[in-house]
Amino acid sequence: MIYGVFSDIHGNYEALKAVLDFFRKNEVKSFICCGDLVGYGPQSSECVREVMRLKSARVVLGNHDAALTGRLEMRWFNTNAVASLEFARKTMSGAELAWLADLPETLETADFTMFHGSPRKPLTEYMLSEAMFSENLSYWRVSPCFVGHSHLPVYFRQSEGEPPETDFLLPMAKVRLDGLRYVLNPGSVGQPRDGNPRASCGLYDSGRKTFEVFRMDYDAAKTQDLMKAAGLPQVLIERLAFGL
Repeated sequence: MIYGVFSDIHGNYEALKAVLDFFRKNEVKSFICCGDLVGYGPQSSECVREVMRLKSARVVLGNHDAALTGRLEMRWFNTNAVASLEFARKTMSGAELAWLADLPETLETADFTMFHGSPRKPLTEYMLSEAMFSENLSYWRVSPCFVGHSHLPVYFRQSEGEPPETDFLLPMAKVRLDGLRYVLNPGSVGQPRDGNPRASCGLYDSGRKTFEVFRMDYDAAKTQDLMKAAGLPQVLIERLAFGL
């Protein structure tokens, strides 16, 4: 089965539309979403509503989703993030908030495992090093494990008799999942932080055991204009142009 893998939409509806259009063109019918649909961007309501419409979508809770719905304290967030979450809350319907609040923090299927941050601390820990990958191995079973949170398209791998390794996932560079354990991050749809401002997502082929990252252009200027009109922090507006 081919899965469309995406994460960290962060209220960027223009970026989400570009990613979903890519999935449709590739006839993707099943989806893996690693959370953080809301915050930062101007259209959290539209993003949640769009993901709610997806059939055969597996979605886990992100830390911004959790804060917006009262499942995580705001003390984890800086002032810019808090301002964007307060704006998002004002725009969302009761049904959207209820759906978001009901998302699980972890999810395991026969083909993969899902978390937002890490298996050990699903909402708050960033998976950033081989050491952290090793420390998390006992907290999940089914490989590959998909995560988000860092906004970086990367992989971590553990092969028999070899030390753990990690590297960035470059666009259209197919990874063959021939190691024993993999953690895969598709990068961010709505706020990339790897120096590439284009929306990031991935395709996972559970039959062939391959994963590939793709990047797509979207109307970032429109998202920025909407952010300005909403009075969102300037730093959040500017960073979309640089992928930082």
